[in-house]
Amino acid sequence: MDNNFKLNKNNIGNTVELKGWVKKSRRLGELVFFDLRKEEEVVQVVVDSKSKFYEIAKKLRSEYVVSLKGKVVKRKEKNNNIPSGEIEIILSDLVIINESLQTPLIILDETDALEQKRMEYRYLDLRRNLNQKMLKQRSNFNKLIREYFYSNNFIEVETPIITKPTPGGAGEFKIISENHKGKYYSLVQSPQIYKQLLMYSGVSKYFQIAKCFRDEDSRADRQLEFTQLDCELSFTNQEEIIDLTNNLINKIIKNFGYEEINKFIKIKYIDAINNYGTDKPDLRFGNEIYDLTNILKETPIKFISDSILNNKKVKGIFFEGNLSNSEIKKIDETIKSQGSSGLSWIKINNNEISGSLKLLSNKNIDNIKSEMNIKNNGTIFFIIDENLNSLEYAGRVRLLVAEKLNLIDENKLSFLWVIDFPMFEKTDEGKIDSLHNPFTSVKEEHLKEFKEILPSDENNVLKLLSNSYDIVLNGTEIGGGSIRFSNSENQRKSFEIIGMSKKVIDENFGWLLEAQNYGVPTHGGIALGLDRILSILLKKNSIRDVIAFPKSSNGLDDMMKAPIKLKEVK
Repeated sequence: MDNNFKLNKNNIGNTVELKGWVKKSRRLGELVFFDLRKEEEVVQVVVDSKSKFYEIAKKLRSEYVVSLKGKVVKRKEKNNNIPSGEIEIILSDLVIINESLQTPLIILDETDALEQKRMEYRYLDLRRNLNQKMLKQRSNFNKLIREYFYSNNFIEVETPIITKPTPGGAGEFKIISENHKGKYYSLVQSPQIYKQLLMYSGVSKYFQIAKCFRDEDSRADRQLEFTQLDCELSFTNQEEIIDLTNNLINKIIKNFGYEEINKFIKIKYIDAINNYGTDKPDLRFGNEIYDLTNILKETPIKFISDSILNNKKVKGIFFEGNLSNSEIKKIDETIKSQGSSGLSWIKINNNEISGSLKLLSNKNIDNIKSEMNIKNNGTIFFIIDENLNSLEYAGRVRLLVAEKLNLIDENKLSFLWVIDFPMFEKTDEGKIDSLHNPFTSVKEEHLKEFKEILPSDENNVLKLLSNSYDIVLNGTEIGGGSIRFSNSENQRKSFEIIGMSKKVIDENFGWLLEAQNYGVPTHGGIALGLDRILSILLKKNSIRDVIAFPKSSNGLDDMMKAPIKLKEVK
């Protein structure tokens, strides 16, 4: 006898011993029925009034923990909703191990509790069948990843999570040291430097399922602490890393019941921005962005021609299908709330034109339809702004309208690689910074220019392309990596371009630059966000739904009541 809940008609006649939670209990005449639950499994137990355990059985309530013995018999009426629906157990022994108060939330998949309540009582929330299933899926997910890398001769190395604070990047959590008064460590944002040091150490292939920490705002796809697959290879190149990742992705999605991808799409960063307004486009639908600036230089609508004279751009997106004026207004209000100056539009219904730009000339309309290859009726949306702003807001409109028109197939997986990123970007504060990180190397064809360029030459600095790559799934960045600098002179130059002084470089990365002088191999790698991947594959709205003990949407631990004030720390 064991605690095996996977019972069926083949077990009829067997005596079993089970321990678990009472899911629900009910009385019917002289009988007590209760469902016993362990993880995802449920079996029905029957106690009649002649049993010496009848009085105990009458006391049972939801979430009582019990131990029982009984005989497996055929059930009179089959329950098709559970695997054990053909059998039930006639009780012969019953012990209440622990009673339960009335739970503050219903332990069912369709619970009545709001997120804050579920996070406060996460240990109860995890008892729900969908969460038990999620935990097993996550465990199998990690197992599959490890098996893949072991089979490809990688070694798993654990790197430190307590490290030295570094300038730049996302916010770091500080760890105050009691042994070194007045000093602190930080929690590592990622194993980036450590995995590079492993390559310096002679490791050829490394991987790790790593915890990472960033003190920043929580979002549906971001937590204060998260898990990533981290890998690095010596003597590698971009194509090898992409192929390695593609093969892993296919193994993962096949395990989750999806068809393998025959060919992974690659798109250059500049094309992603120009065509979709984002470096992580969702390609489950089309509707590309078009630049209509030249077409509309001559137009009877003065504010458009004046905007173009002031170096603003006009971007257009076309959608077939019918959107009401009130729906268009809501989309306009949404992007205005995000900082846009607003949305203009026209509806095409055969030869009839309506909308806020209905005064466009016939020549304007004909040229627009030709440029955008419009054959059918629908709506054209226009965004007029500075170039990058116009692309960004056009990209947001693209997603908003696609959602309104139900153009996004929720059962489809759309993977793509974005390559040829700029090395550097200009921040909102006007500072030059690394687009990925300062350890990312420059593309080979730009190396000579990189070595000769002056950090003050912003225009040419921003034209440099990096040896980096991101992988995107359904409009979400799920990973990224690069080929790293392996030369101290080039590494120092990268630090200088983002504004680090010699003193700051030497204080923070002097040891790294020294290490690069002792025979460093070329190397590169990638990090994949496992929480994000799993949440998409399981069709969850937030990565919180695939993490055992997540923080709430505002970054609080509602169960443990963290964070706390420093003076409360003993």
